[in-house]
Amino acid sequence: MVKQKNHTARNQTYKAHRNGIKRPKKQMFQSTKGVDPKFVRNQRFAKKNNKAGQRKAKKDGRYVPQAKK
Repeated sequence: MVKQKNHTARNQTYKAHRNGIKRPKKQMFQSTKGVDPKFVRNQRFAKKNNKAGQRKAKKDGRYVPQAKK
């Protein structure tokens, strides 16, 4: 008897490209999992103080919104 075929890739690339191979969607906020804890802690304080400064500037009437990237 003939040995049986174990695997074939025939038709798989055709099926994959029918709707296009898409890149994974980017998340709005990147995870800080696995990042240096000291850096994450400092980043948290920096964001907090930056917001406080913006609030104060807005109150004083010298607030200029930044363009989002």
